[in-house]
Amino acid sequence: MLAALTLAFLIDAPVTTGPLREVVYKVASVSTRALSIETFGGSVPVNDQPATPGMPNTLFAPQPTAQRFTTGEDGTLVIDVIAVDQDVVRANVTEHLRNRSTPRTYAALVSPNGLVSFNVPDPSPTARFLLPLFAIRFAPPGDYDPGSTWHVSQNMDVEDLDDMFTVTGQDGALLLVDEQETIRVKAAKGMNFIGSGKFTYKPSLLIPISGSFEEHGSRGTMDSNDEMRTTVHFDRVSDSRDSAPAPTKQ
Repeated sequence: MLAALTLAFLIDAPVTTGPLREVVYKVASVSTRALSIETFGGSVPVNDQPATPGMPNTLFAPQPTAQRFTTGEDGTLVIDVIAVDQDVVRANVTEHLRNRSTPRTYAALVSPNGLVSFNVPDPSPTARFLLPLFAIRFAPPGDYDPGSTWHVSQNMDVEDLDDMFTVTGQDGALLLVDEQETIRVKAAKGMNFIGSGKFTYKPSLLIPISGSFEEHGSRGTMDSNDEMRTTVHFDRVSDSRDSAPAPTKQ
């Protein structure tokens, strides 16, 4: 069994003061958010307000407004696997990004099927994409013929998640995988997301090698529209458990 073999290689690592495994990625991401608020224009009578002599007793609607924010990240991401307990991976993530003067480290728990929880509210977009691929049971055991698919799904109180992965080919020890993501938020003012990506994956070590992902979120009301778009790209630079790293090209 693929998962059992991989778990054994992690647990059998020599006991040291350092992590069981350290993987370094070169990463880049861009996040853009656009918010627009529309009005119908014109004027509204204000009959319960005192009038100003010589002035109409009306309130004029404001003009439509729009705001746009863009955030970019470029640098390296270090993922240290600290422990594996009952197929749950505990890792530390350290960001070395050019737009920050100092590194930032936070923790993550990766469930066997790839659901991730962080101890910070704003992990790197690339970390959000990469960490699920470190799951012990991310790819089900068996043959990975082109066209093989599997799902990671979760129905929660606040949102429903469905991630579909499809094997599109194989390059030596690497799988070529497509991803299609759907997140539907149950709150009335929540933002729904759809995403798609392509990446290479090494099943013998449960490790993503390189890839790109794009996610688009949107929500709207009668008078506003809020959209978010995030793109990420990553390439593995080094891996303490892979003495002969596979090529990163997809």
